[in-house]
Amino acid sequence: MRTLFSFAITALLIACTGNKAAEGPAWAELSHGSRITGRINGLPGPKLLLYELYGDRVTLIDSVMTGSDGSFEFLFPSGRHNGLYRLAMGVSTIPGDHEGHRQRFDLIWDGSAVVFETHYAAPVDSMTIFLSEENDLYYRYLRRMRRYESKISALNSALIEYPADDGFYRRLERQHRRVQNRRVNYVDNLINKNQGTIVASLARFRKLPRTGSPRDGQQTAELKSNFFHEGQFADSLLLHTDLIPRSIIRYLSLYTNPSLSDDDQQEELILAADVIMQHAMENEAIYYFVLEYLINGFNSMEMDLVAEHLTGRYLLGNVCFEEGRLLDQAGAVTADELEEGDVVPSFSFTALDGREISLEEIEADYTLVLFWGTWCHFCDDVMDELYETYSEYRISNPGYFEVVAIGIEENEDEWLAGIERGGYDWINYTSLEMWDCPVASGYDLVGTPTMLLLDSNKRFITEPVRVRALNRILSRGLR
Repeated sequence: MRTLFSFAITALLIACTGNKAAEGPAWAELSHGSRITGRINGLPGPKLLLYELYGDRVTLIDSVMTGSDGSFEFLFPSGRHNGLYRLAMGVSTIPGDHEGHRQRFDLIWDGSAVVFETHYAAPVDSMTIFLSEENDLYYRYLRRMRRYESKISALNSALIEYPADDGFYRRLERQHRRVQNRRVNYVDNLINKNQGTIVASLARFRKLPRTGSPRDGQQTAELKSNFFHEGQFADSLLLHTDLIPRSIIRYLSLYTNPSLSDDDQQEELILAADVIMQHAMENEAIYYFVLEYLINGFNSMEMDLVAEHLTGRYLLGNVCFEEGRLLDQAGAVTADELEEGDVVPSFSFTALDGREISLEEIEADYTLVLFWGTWCHFCDDVMDELYETYSEYRISNPGYFEVVAIGIEENEDEWLAGIERGGYDWINYTSLEMWDCPVASGYDLVGTPTMLLLDSNKRFITEPVRVRALNRILSRGLR
């Protein structure tokens, strides 16, 4: 890296850029174009790493060695996205030494040069921006928000500590409201005065609502309802930051409760995930990023109920659809959007074995209405596993679990061959009318396989996407 000493000072920088910057350092070159120039005081090691952010993905794009005074320069290749970039400091150059990356900070890249100085021990608080209006505004915003959050956190602790009937408690409540109002007003003013800037986009996304007291769950309930706002996920720029995953994690934390069982905790997280996905629909690229992030995250935590819910409800491609029929925006395969406890549409038919079947007359603690097709390759992944479950309960708990398999078929020979091949001796029926099957029409079916689990009163419980999710519910019913 070439030496960065004896370059033009701030007067020349300001004259060329019009930037309202602090007085510039003697080591900073007149920067123009694609470069970040800086000095970091107090570095324990000379190596710096520059990373590009894309949600939770952090990609190394360059590294440099600093000068003896901590000065350095990164040259940006053309075509880099605008967004946040991360500098990791204090990285050792000794092979096998992993004590580095002990401190880091982010800078905004908008295609314009950046010149700054900071200190390793406190990079945000000691940051001075000499060139880059975006970063100057960004660090003033970060420091102001840090002060607000520190005050609100302290007031939350005090509100929990003091009795609600104490006179000082009411004073704390008023102060709590005032600080929150100042925070909201500051963010709104920053956004309004800096329209079109990256900082305004980041501040808009991070904006939090006013809330009441943290006592008795009031604050958590208000955050659950108002954490996200309209338009929050609309800007694709957010993908080139880490704000989306950080926000998701914070929101999911509102639904965690260590006193819940594993299944009950997953049901709570499903509620949270649905809220997140509804807001993510504002931008297609963000939608698919958020969906992948959530599914991968819950799979890694072995939270199968949540991952399978997300896969079935929002990730198209694991269901065979009727050509030309539209799905609702969430990708659900039942347009009626049944809620738990709803009475499902009734039906009756003559089954394959000759029995006259009426849904209401089926005697079972749990009844699964299954729509499937011998032509549907996705059904192959479900049928054998489902039959294992059916056979197990038929032997161990007669009358506990019944399956009504509705074939979406037009060829009787193929339907019969599919049943014989799998040995499926549950209740079987088809009208040989494909999607115009009267039972399917009653449920506005558009895809196979579709499973609807009903209780003993034939009220809707859930739409399990995978047999594993169904098994969890059935085993829980035996406790």
